[in-house]
Amino acid sequence: MAKKKSRQVPAGVSAASRAEMLEAAYFARKCGLTRDEALRMIREAHGLPAVKPAESGKREH
Repeated sequence: MAKKKSRQVPAGVSAASRAEMLEAAYFARKCGLTRDEALRMIREAHGLPAVKPAESGKREH
């Protein structure tokens, strides 16, 4: 069997921990946001570097 290529994190963007992803998922459901938007807001509040969302994943309100 062929090995799966591991996902590479782009330079300057830190990977989210499991706890961050769970918190972002909860916050996203509660507030009607995407997980990327919620994670960015959480990281901004904590003073951590923000994850840049994919261009196609933007939502208009």
